[in-house]
Amino acid sequence: MNRKFRLKIAALSLPAAVGFAVFYIVPFFRSIGYSFTKSAVNRDFVGFENYRAVLSNEYFRLALKNTLIFSAAGVAAIMLLSLLLSLELSKLSKKIAFLKSFFVMPYVLPSASIIFFWQMFFGTESYAALTEIEGLGGFFDVMPLYIIFLWKNVGINIILLTSALSKIPREVYEAAALDGARGLRLHTKITLPLLSPSLFFVGVLSFVNSLKIFKESYLYYNSNYPPDSAYMVQNYMNNHFYKLNYQNLSTAVVIFTLATAAVIFVWYKLENKLSEGTF
Repeated sequence: MNRKFRLKIAALSLPAAVGFAVFYIVPFFRSIGYSFTKSAVNRDFVGFENYRAVLSNEYFRLALKNTLIFSAAGVAAIMLLSLLLSLELSKLSKKIAFLKSFFVMPYVLPSASIIFFWQMFFGTESYAALTEIEGLGGFFDVMPLYIIFLWKNVGINIILLTSALSKIPREVYEAAALDGARGLRLHTKITLPLLSPSLFFVGVLSFVNSLKIFKESYLYYNSNYPPDSAYMVQNYMNNHFYKLNYQNLSTAVVIFTLATAAVIFVWYKLENKLSEGTF
């Protein structure tokens, strides 16, 4: 890569880098500063008092637990579903190229335009009766969010994984088959290691999208306080934003960001082990 080409890349990346710094990096560091102050008006330094208050808050703990459960279960389900569908669709990729636009359609549709349909679907008397079952009501309360998340995001994952699968040389599978590799072993020893960079990207994308479910949750439940099983970190942050509790909001942002970074770091390490065949 010559110097002139590198300068072109840097010039084209500069606007995005400036925008990212101005709208994300700078506000995040200001949030860190707010998390150590008494309030947005009173800038007295209070140390880790806000962190102790937020971590001891029952609503934050509930929101963090629900968010982690939703992300873990939702991402695991969508990754498995996307991979299984992609493995089958990759065999017919040339014949179904025209269908790719339909896969991505739910991803680009405005949330407000699809929530009405899902409200009608889950608003039936039979479904309402399921939410009244003792011990299972919490699961059925949050189940619409899982279905909306899968329906909206599985298409873009299929497109990305199918594209990556089409780039794996068929000769590799043929050589492995001659050596006696069959079925699941063929995929664990060849497909997954060669697909690991794409799986990492799709996993991070799915994880980020799972954290953005608040928009659909807010529209579906039409409330800042959904059922307890569907109360997410974004609900907690949004409520404190309305109350102008910027110190609590900023503290929650810092904690949540660190937790998110830790999850992505662990996922990255697992991807490295998978690509090296040591997992």
